Amino acid sequence: METDSLEVTNIWATRHDSRSVAAPILLEIEELATSFNSFVICHIVRSANGPAHICAKHACTINMTESWIDSTPSLLINSLLANCSASAFIQ
Repeated sequence: METDSLEVTNIWATRHDSRSVAAPILLEIEELATSFNSFVICHIVRSANGPAHICAKHACTINMTESWIDSTPSLLINSLLANCSASAFIQ
């Protein structure tokens, strides 16, 4: 899993000794991840994860739960298209 939160990455690395309020959540994730052959959390820069950043910003602005089961929101389509266009120039 990639995250642009260095704090989450660091807590993951020390989750067994961490006193962070997030540590129990990461321990639960670790338990769920046992069904995979491999599971790693690594840090990436925010600019490399544009669509996820846009989704997180959107989630912080809404006052209710949104469900995208039967449709794809335009903010996600636009951010993915922009991300694909930007990565097309990376060689």
